[in-house]
Amino acid sequence: MRSGGDQVAQHDIEPARAAGRPARLSRDQRRVVHAATIGFFVDVVDIYLPTVVLAPAMAYFQPPGSAVATSTTMFYVVFAVTLLARPVGSVIFGHIADSVGRRAATTIAIPGVAICTLLTAALPGYAAWGIGAYVLLTVIRFVGGIFMGGATAGLTPLAMEVTPKPMRGLVGGYTNIGYPLGAATISLVTTVMLKLVPAHGAGSPYVEWGWRIPFIFGGLLALAYVVYFRRVVGESPLWQGASTGSGPKRRPLAELMRGRNRRSLLQVLLLMTGIWMGFHAITSAVSGVLVTYLDRPASTVTSSLMIANVVLAACYFGYAVLGQRIGRRRLLIGGGVSVATLGAGLYAIALANADHGGSLAITMVLVGVCMVLATGLFPVVCTYITERFPTEVRSTGWAVGYQVAVILPSLYSFYMLGLGNLMPYVYTPVVLVVIGGVIVAIGAWLGPETRDIDLEEVR
Repeated sequence: MRSGGDQVAQHDIEPARAAGRPARLSRDQRRVVHAATIGFFVDVVDIYLPTVVLAPAMAYFQPPGSAVATSTTMFYVVFAVTLLARPVGSVIFGHIADSVGRRAATTIAIPGVAICTLLTAALPGYAAWGIGAYVLLTVIRFVGGIFMGGATAGLTPLAMEVTPKPMRGLVGGYTNIGYPLGAATISLVTTVMLKLVPAHGAGSPYVEWGWRIPFIFGGLLALAYVVYFRRVVGESPLWQGASTGSGPKRRPLAELMRGRNRRSLLQVLLLMTGIWMGFHAITSAVSGVLVTYLDRPASTVTSSLMIANVVLAACYFGYAVLGQRIGRRRLLIGGGVSVATLGAGLYAIALANADHGGSLAITMVLVGVCMVLATGLFPVVCTYITERFPTEVRSTGWAVGYQVAVILPSLYSFYMLGLGNLMPYVYTPVVLVVIGGVIVAIGAWLGPETRDIDLEEVR
């Protein structure tokens, strides 16, 4: 077993094709890539626990007799505060990843994630602490969001920096399958719990204690991951070479805000704002709309989302390979257009079907297609962002560009409330999907193609 303090051997990052062989990953490179994939998985499990696990159990934290729109918004706010805290963590841990090391950022952030997730599982409800229980839930999720914002600050840049150029697109697809597989795992655990201890309003077993089990699972999973990560992953040699070069030590965040880095950051922020908007309008809003607002069976919605995420994991590879073949910029432009048109249209049909009492199976199939269109862009854009910034600020650029852009989209529940004054509430997410797709297309069009760049030469 290699020591966690060792770096990945320098010769490992040289593309095999330079020696006349097809590009492939060495053993040490595979360890880093696998760790990044599992890290994404753990991160997603802990981030999105509330959207699936708490949807059937929010009555535990809410005043009895709350209006439906109020209950739905309270449910969304718990998730939104986590997302709003992530940009804070991205700045903190992006700086650590660029100044102390990619590996150090992860080994500090993940234990914080675990502790906050386990604390959530121990919370009392409204009956015991009144509205204070809900306030404490949001505070813990905010603090946890800071650590979650740092959990992947070093992981993605580390994985890309040890990957040969011809394989970066595929590795981007592989590392990002942690997202749909993590979401599917949450759905599976919650589905099992709902079968064993059903949720039938306040006082039912799931609402009283069943929801705690998935949070305990998420916290223990994060603790196990940090032990694994420390044992098998070394530091990026590309970062080590840059950090030991001659010249004064730089401040990553300050460097990110200057010249070409700042222009790259603004373009990435625009692009990611669109992606997050479409993502949350489809994936995050659907549980609240179907379960809380339209009163559809929580177990059916949850199990359907689980299946959709398994399919999405397979589609990630297709997007990754296509982006490597035709170029990431071209794919992101086309993806934005497809989200704004086809994705929005199918989502409107799905919500109309549910609103008029149609087949829930048809609704969830259509939602699943929309999820593929909107979230299939993530493996491409994650690779793209790491290719936009030089080594000295890559983690800060990646973390800030990826996480800060989530701020405006994370307020989707309030946009939905506002739009509800102009149109039926159930259809408000469709407007956000259109807006998100348009922003993605514009953001990608404003940036360069990055497929063929060498990471060590980015300036």
